[in-house]
Amino acid sequence: MIRSLVLLPLLALTLAATAAIAAGPIDTDWPEVARAEDGDCALSVTGNGQFYRIAASGLGAGAPGRLFLSNGDMKPLDWTIRATGDGGFARYYLPFRWNRDGGDVLVSFKSAGCTISTGFAWQRTRPLVR
Repeated sequence: MIRSLVLLPLLALTLAATAAIAAGPIDTDWPEVARAEDGDCALSVTGNGQFYRIAASGLGAGAPGRLFLSNGDMKPLDWTIRATGDGGFARYYLPFRWNRDGGDVLVSFKSAGCTISTGFAWQRTRPLVR
């Protein structure tokens, strides 16, 4: 009996998570907060105010490249990336800085056929106070 009471909520959570995945990615309804285009290259940032999705297209199928990201005075990120078969790349980002309520994030991609950059402002989400 007790085992059933424990397993039933776990089963419900598993089914709900599976249904959410089947419905599509969580970021499909996020508004675009920044965009840049240059020829076939495009860089788009969408977000829900807490999490952001940085996506590039037009990089070339499987093309190697670099992603640079800076957030205020933090040490900038400099990652080697590889585009997918359709020439795209995407990464999620959660901006945060100790003792800061917000800031500006600068993002740029570089590949053999593409150099593009954009930026967006972020604000720390505050918990609801009752």
